[in-house]
Amino acid sequence: MKFGIVGLGSMGKRRVRDLTGLGHAVLGFDQRHDRMEQAAQMFGIRTVGSFDELSSAGLDGVVISTPPDQHVQYYELCHACRLPYFSEANIFTPPVAWFSERERASGVRGFPSATWRFHPLIGELSQRLREAGPSQVNSFSHQYAAFLPDWHPWEPYTEFYAGRRTTAAAREMVPFELDVFFDGLGAVACVQALKARARRWDTDFDDTYLMLLQFEAGPIGTMSIELHHVLPTRVTRVSLVDQELTLDMNAQALTIFDRASDASRTIKPQSLLQNWSFSFEQVYREEIRRFVAALTGQQYPKSWADERHLSDVLYAAELSSASGRAVVVRDITSAYDGVSWIKG
Repeated sequence: MKFGIVGLGSMGKRRVRDLTGLGHAVLGFDQRHDRMEQAAQMFGIRTVGSFDELSSAGLDGVVISTPPDQHVQYYELCHACRLPYFSEANIFTPPVAWFSERERASGVRGFPSATWRFHPLIGELSQRLREAGPSQVNSFSHQYAAFLPDWHPWEPYTEFYAGRRTTAAAREMVPFELDVFFDGLGAVACVQALKARARRWDTDFDDTYLMLLQFEAGPIGTMSIELHHVLPTRVTRVSLVDQELTLDMNAQALTIFDRASDASRTIKPQSLLQNWSFSFEQVYREEIRRFVAALTGQQYPKSWADERHLSDVLYAAELSSASGRAVVVRDITSAYDGVSWIKG
């Protein structure tokens, strides 16, 4: 099959690796000529100077790897050209009806990024939460901590989207990290949050989101997103009635402590490379493989309704921080269109 990739930055290059590694042909486009030249040299792919050239090249689908505030304009273009598409993680997402109307008119579908759904340890955690049921979940805590300049060490954070207020890294990571729990616990009912700028930066953006979350099924928990930590951390702890689950993504390990037996066991994912040495690239490769499979009618594990809800929680968190009160997520689902607010 033949795919176009819009945006040849860090994620776009990763998607080139994914698709060519799966045996597909790739055509690239980026608004920056230096990135097109670099991708052509690195991967030997052909690049074109406009989306029109890309869309008229006989493609089977498009991968949208632009900064998140440019996603919607390319959704529109893909529907106009009747090209199915995959989108990287969103910050704000249009309502489900927005997608349904365009899918009916164009006859093609779009598919949102579902990265965490393809990580074996997240899958194991979600399955255990579903099997336990919400009544067995006391609470959870989740921390994602990183240092923004380390996201793209080859370029200043002032020169790419994660260092800008509208598309700041901490803002983007709220819906992305929340998906760790969404598959296992369902929708969020209420959020109380504080967002802030904890460190001095050369551009103006918030680097911290601290959230209290209550899910519709009952469980409560905390989630923190902090892009000012010089030592990265991604740790999840879930308190069940008789067990404690600890997911340490730095160690790539899920530890289950059972109170009855007073014993722990640790699960580590198998690797395509060697035992006990897991590469995150496998997750991205599987994500793209499932997108390609969805084009032939196979099931894809995430819907635009899922993606919209994750955006709703982010919107609710920012309203909560601004107002100093808890916000019911269902109360704000029609309060923004997911298109204009992304630019606000």
